[in-house]
Amino acid sequence: MPYKTGEQKPIGWYLRKADQRITDFFEEVFDRHCITRYHWMLLSAIADKETINVKIFQPDNKYFFTPERLNGVAENLVTRGWIKAVEKDEYALTDNGKKLYNALEADYMMSLRQMMLGVTDDEYNQVVKVLDRIITNLAKK
Repeated sequence: MPYKTGEQKPIGWYLRKADQRITDFFEEVFDRHCITRYHWMLLSAIADKETINVKIFQPDNKYFFTPERLNGVAENLVTRGWIKAVEKDEYALTDNGKKLYNALEADYMMSLRQMMLGVTDDEYNQVVKVLDRIITNLAKK
């Protein structure tokens, strides 16, 4: 086992610290655009696929969205005029939403580059592999 008392903190400490710093860092980005990370996640998913069915999206993202939270975020984005319903439970970006999303994405990507400064692709991929292995190991219990 790689962790030994006194040499490093347990991996959970690093995970919690990184998660909190990443969350705080990107909250600042989202605050500049008067949105939450939930708005961003839904906008980004819609932008990637052009339309999204919330009944399909929610189960795939259940760790972030309850059906109620997802409906609330979608309704809020409709009220803002950023997304529109194209069919029952299916949404697309409006023209205004596309413009706002593009500005938001540029800010997000600039911040992401700042966060990953000095981290190589190999380092990133190794961390993801280790975390994935830990998740898999713990899922077996």
